Amino acid sequence: MFRSAPREEGEPLGVLLLPGKLEEIRLEQHARDLLSIPRVLALEPPRLRLSRSLSEGTSGRQAARLRLPGRPRLLVLYHPAQYPLARALLVRNKDAELWYIPPAGESVERPEQEFDVMARERAAQVLDVADDGTVNDAALRERLTDLGIISPYAFIPDRPRRPGRF
Repeated sequence: MFRSAPREEGEPLGVLLLPGKLEEIRLEQHARDLLSIPRVLALEPPRLRLSRSLSEGTSGRQAARLRLPGRPRLLVLYHPAQYPLARALLVRNKDAELWYIPPAGESVERPEQEFDVMARERAAQVLDVADDGTVNDAALRERLTDLGIISPYAFIPDRPRRPGRF
């Protein structure tokens, strides 16, 4: 029989902000390893590539519309292009923190360089990618445990209730 953890305002979540489809990103295996944790989910960017001004404007609306099965406590940013969404999620979730894994060996376009600087300044921790493409994420996993995202308790996602349904 599974026990559920005491719930306060929803289950704590880890949210991966991916720079593209999971199958197409350089750190796919790292992301998949984190996604094997029940309270971790991933957000892929919109299919259309938006200009910086549009990206920043739509990120706030996108963060407001997201219906997550809990409350984000830790965001993992894989590319500076997703920083506007990370910032919007941080504004909506005051107790969330940002961890950043900058793209190693990949070129970052000029507008994204500014997001890279902002992400490094805002991040609780910046993790480096080794030459072989691995990430030393022991500190990240420890923090996920501290926040209750890695937990021995069963994951019971919050479900939005619809009128007339139980």
